[in-house]
Amino acid sequence: MNPTGLGIVHISLLPGFVCRTDQRITDLSDTQQRLVAALVLADRPLRRVDLASRLWPDAPPDRAGARLRQTLWRLNQATTGGLLRASHTTVTLTDRVEVDYRAAARLIAAVSGAVGAVATLGAVAGGDRLPQAWSVLRHPLLNDWDDDWLVPFQEKWKVQRVQTLERLAEKFLQRRQHAAVLELADAATQADPLREGPRRIAVQSCLFAGEVADAHRRYRGYQELLAAELGVAPSGAIPRLLRQDRERQLALAAEY
Repeated sequence: MNPTGLGIVHISLLPGFVCRTDQRITDLSDTQQRLVAALVLADRPLRRVDLASRLWPDAPPDRAGARLRQTLWRLNQATTGGLLRASHTTVTLTDRVEVDYRAAARLIAAVSGAVGAVATLGAVAGGDRLPQAWSVLRHPLLNDWDDDWLVPFQEKWKVQRVQTLERLAEKFLQRRQHAAVLELADAATQADPLREGPRRIAVQSCLFAGEVADAHRRYRGYQELLAAELGVAPSGAIPRLLRQDRERQLALAAEY
């Protein structure tokens, strides 16, 4: 417990903003939400003047500073002082704040930088299913917000999560864990429908699992999407997989 008696504060940014204190949802204003999100994404103390100019870009500096002070006071009241740590010059979040976006970023770093972390993930994935912790990778960042300052963070998050989902799908493909492969590949495809990598991995997994019709269905759908959206065809990677599987099936049939 902190000195105010408030426990851990949970902040969610994936896919939308939610603040929970003592297991209850705390209703924050739009401005208060954006202040908290800015602090989360900065991942460091922000100068008051920078925070004020971000939240009120069209206001004179003195007016923006006054609005910031008022917002900080009301936010402290709403969260019983358990959310913010402020000085005369900077504002940051307390150590008692847990954020789904930061937890997801740690998982992404683990997959990107440590083979052992991926092996551990495979070990705890029971019943060909993924650990619940990885479900955050399905979600965009603050999906309903279109603030200009937020766009670079949203684009970076999209790239990171799609790359991580694809990398994990490859790992589970090596283990022939078909359901997990499709779960990951389909999540990556939903985030970036035109990306070929997740489509190829899903088709390859279907072929390994003997789901030939599903493999062809997935490829046809991707062909039609690319033709409609870009007027182009996929690369030869997926047709090559389908052709190799067909040749293998014919060779097996010829043996009998």
